Amino acid sequence: MANKAYKYRIYPTTEQETLIAKTFGCVRFVYNKFLAFQEEQYAEKLPHLGKSAMNNVCNQILKDEYPWLREVDKFALTNSVFSLDDAYQRFFKQPGKCGHPKYKSKKHPHRSYTTNITNNNVAILEGAIKLPKLGLVKAKLHRLPPEAWMLKSATVSVTASGKYYCSVLFEYAEIPTKPVVPTKETTLGLDYSSPHFYVASNGAVAEYDHYFREAEAKLAKAQRRLSRMQLGSNNYYKQKLRVAYIHEEIANRRKDFCHKESRKIANSFDAVCVEDINLRGMAQCLKLGKATNDNGFGLFRTFLQYKLQEQGKQLIVIDKWLPSTKACHVCGTINNELTLKDRHWTCDGCGTFHNRDENAAINIRDQGLLQLELTLAG
Repeated sequence: MANKAYKYRIYPTTEQETLIAKTFGCVRFVYNKFLAFQEEQYAEKLPHLGKSAMNNVCNQILKDEYPWLREVDKFALTNSVFSLDDAYQRFFKQPGKCGHPKYKSKKHPHRSYTTNITNNNVAILEGAIKLPKLGLVKAKLHRLPPEAWMLKSATVSVTASGKYYCSVLFEYAEIPTKPVVPTKETTLGLDYSSPHFYVASNGAVAEYDHYFREAEAKLAKAQRRLSRMQLGSNNYYKQKLRVAYIHEEIANRRKDFCHKESRKIANSFDAVCVEDINLRGMAQCLKLGKATNDNGFGLFRTFLQYKLQEQGKQLIVIDKWLPSTKACHVCGTINNELTLKDRHWTCDGCGTFHNRDENAAINIRDQGLLQLELTLAG
């Protein structure tokens, strides 16, 4: 069995918005309440409480102490408790990699809660989604799942600009896809490029529009106006909404580009090879940080992976320490004198004139095919 989610834009009424806001608050309250309780347990050297025990405390004690918790969807509170337990389990298993769970703030711009389906309490109807406590919520159903898919859960969220969404999770029987065996001609190597997004082994360049750079002046002006307004005033919240709209537009344009570009590549090639570069580390660099965050190359790789996988194709990730840029793809000679500003260079071994990024993309493709060959042989 496999899972897939469809995200729909919903348009709740004023009363439904109020109940959604109450649910967000209750979910945050329960999460923070049990986080504080677990910290007290740890300080007093008492055993950690499991998710089932926490859920029982929530239903049998907290709801009596705080009756307003009964006004909202009970599954939203249960999932909040389970979410805290998941955060703790990750912290216990990978203490160096996963940090300790943090308290949720009501000032966080993105809020959400998840509910589970039982007794047909969640359903997709014509032009609406049925949700617990909310009833029918008007929705834009831009796509519908196949009839055989089984609905599992729904997550209601709101963005900083006040747009409401419902992400509906489905479970379906996955039909095994016959693996596609790529060839050199049907394999594409992609070298990450800060100015161009990527340069491909076939010479193609993405020509990515730098959406944040394009909106940077407009955003700076809006943020300056916000900084001069009285905190908490009506004009402050109006201007804060304008800033959120600009950020949302930048993010949506970036996501749209990544979706379209990944779909085009996934439909055209049988395998794609990329480097396992540390984008988060590059984003902390003073010279490359803003450009790296603006590109969204990590998001693009995520989209590319699942779109290839759906078709039985592969995304091959090669070691980041491979000298893809400095190695000549014709004879293998390493140019140790190559610097970041050298966009073209001539190989001392065979005399081939290289475009820096295209040469790296070819090396990435060749190494990816070699890794695939070794995997299949083993």
